Amino acid sequence: MIPTLVREQQVNAIVAKRQFTAKKLSTIRQQLISLRSAIDVMEQRREEIYNSTDNESIRYRLLSLDLDSIKRSIAEQELNLSRYYSRFIRKTLNIGVVGLARQGKSQLLRSLSGLDDNAIPAGPFGHCTGTRSVIIHNPSVEPHGEIHFYTKDEFVNQVLAPYYTELLDSSYKPATLEEFEATPLPLLPADKQQSLSARIKYAQLDLYKNHLAEYKPLLSLSSPHFVPINNVREYVAQDDITGQRVFYNFLAVREARIICSFPHENVGQIAFVDMPGLGDTGLVAEDWLINTLSHDVDIILFIKKPSGLGEVWKPQEIDLYDTTRNVLPELPLDLWTFLVMNHVRSSSPNEDNMRNCERLLEDRSEQMKFADAVVADCSNAVQVNEIVLQRVLDYLTQTIEKIDQIYVNSLYDKLLVLHNQVRAEMSKAKDALGIVTESTPFNFNVFNKLFRDSVRRLYSGFEQQMKELRDQRETPNELFSEYVLRAQENSYADSGIPTIEQIEDTRNLLGGYKSACEFYFNHSRTQLTRHFENLEEGLSRSVELIKVQIADVLKNENQGRLKNLSANTGTAFLTDVTTLLREQYPVLHPAFEMLADFRISYQGFFYYRLRRHLDCLTPDTGRAELSAKPTAKEVRDILVAMHKMVLESLKGELENWPIEINQAIFATAEQFVDKVLRTENAMDEWQAFYMENRAKVWPENFQEMSVNNGLRWQWLEITERVVTLNKSIALTEN
Repeated sequence: MIPTLVREQQVNAIVAKRQFTAKKLSTIRQQLISLRSAIDVMEQRREEIYNSTDNESIRYRLLSLDLDSIKRSIAEQELNLSRYYSRFIRKTLNIGVVGLARQGKSQLLRSLSGLDDNAIPAGPFGHCTGTRSVIIHNPSVEPHGEIHFYTKDEFVNQVLAPYYTELLDSSYKPATLEEFEATPLPLLPADKQQSLSARIKYAQLDLYKNHLAEYKPLLSLSSPHFVPINNVREYVAQDDITGQRVFYNFLAVREARIICSFPHENVGQIAFVDMPGLGDTGLVAEDWLINTLSHDVDIILFIKKPSGLGEVWKPQEIDLYDTTRNVLPELPLDLWTFLVMNHVRSSSPNEDNMRNCERLLEDRSEQMKFADAVVADCSNAVQVNEIVLQRVLDYLTQTIEKIDQIYVNSLYDKLLVLHNQVRAEMSKAKDALGIVTESTPFNFNVFNKLFRDSVRRLYSGFEQQMKELRDQRETPNELFSEYVLRAQENSYADSGIPTIEQIEDTRNLLGGYKSACEFYFNHSRTQLTRHFENLEEGLSRSVELIKVQIADVLKNENQGRLKNLSANTGTAFLTDVTTLLREQYPVLHPAFEMLADFRISYQGFFYYRLRRHLDCLTPDTGRAELSAKPTAKEVRDILVAMHKMVLESLKGELENWPIEINQAIFATAEQFVDKVLRTENAMDEWQAFYMENRAKVWPENFQEMSVNNGLRWQWLEITERVVTLNKSIALTEN
């Protein structure tokens, strides 16, 4: 036996090493997510190319790429990684206790943990444990329970939905907890009423339905919910200590974590997992419990209590063993399971079961293999410690790293299969588009002549446009001027100044003319600014107009000739060209992107300048004072005067705004033209861009290539991205 202090240090070291493995698995999981996203982009590119070409060979090769299969494999490995990660990120080595009901699981756990019936329930009749509990050794805190509840959505989707899917027509499945509460439970279909399993599962669903009012409030509580150790039973048990079925809180509980100090020295970072009895007809959530075994248990203790009168291995126990074996097929079950025969001591030979314990150990089927098997009185804490716990902990510290390595290697084997699958498909993807070809020989001299003529006309068109904008930059923008004028007229016509009767009413409501005056100051200021908010539309239309004019030069048959690149105009056309240019055109791309994104905001450009003229409509500025004995008429006269003062002071400001718009438009348009015509390498990029799109620019002179160069470049780029990610996953494994 390993000294307990040394073993504690070993347990803690194993947990620390597992954290490193978990970090590595987290990195692989992120890479898988990136790979899945890249495959999604690849699917989009494939569809774009398929729809853009008439080449049947290319279409066939694109469709032959099995991207759906890769995505399914990635999704499967993401689930596997989640399972592996949850195992290694834990800061405890977990020992799970399973078996049929009434076999002594709760006795064993009480002996292991030092807890009593209030935390680890047991009852005289049938099933008592209602939900999973994790019992954690932590001597530094007071014993307590941490109850984790389902949320309402989790409860509907994770608890109720499986019942409806398996037992009832899926159309009955409730979408919300409120719908489950309000809708009568459908009858079990006739074809399922002959199945005992189906009837028991339906009875459990009926239990959820009939007792919803008792546990529903818990689904709205935040988790974890801390409870005293003596109150834990109310959340994890179905029965009270006398065996009366009075508790239904467990129906809302996802997991209970019980924190206490185990009555054994130097056990280290370990925890016990208590679960409802598996394999019985009373169990209706076996899938959920098997999920617990795969994620949260390192060693399983199978508990069996033979009868003193005679015993055999029950079919349910054999089924339980087989079910557990299938949980982690990559791990042989005899590496991570112990068999514990629960010895009942009695002076009566009909009640003492030692002989049957020993006989059943010998009569085990060859298929039922365990790492070790022991006989112990589960109600005797001393025996449990010496015969069960110490033996299990010794085995864990000596073997768990071997088990972990087998487990991780099985994951790496699965990832290698995925890696090879992706590599094979990407090899096909690289050749899917074939070589760059045109159906007729390319004549560069013809292209060069056409390109130079078009660029000369484009240059001339932009120069003429810049001359017109330069001439207009000190004059008001006509379109925006209309919006400014309309805002002024509306401000005069709809001032928001109240009648004398309204002022009197407000004075009576607020208790004085001064308060009424302040109220209408604020109201008048707000009303005035509202009339100017429509300037945002005027700015947008003014900016869009210049974008349309620039786009027209680019699209014009006698200038840029780019009309076949996009059916849109204005901002939409510029955005489409920006997309076609991409980052491979480092001069043209940012210039088009800048112009497409160009806008002038009323809120950011003009409002703050309007606001400084409104101070006289702000209370307490001292611009207007009421007399000692004010009247409603005096209040109205002040409001009229202040409103007029604001509009008069705004006139000079507003006259400049339409001019400033033309100045801003000219500056941005000129900056765009400078970038696309006068920047170093700009002409080289225009030539490359026209070359790439020559069949659309001069369809009468050139025919379409089998695949557009831009789409070809995008395809090769995303293919290389997938290849790189696939390699990074393989490297991370090593």
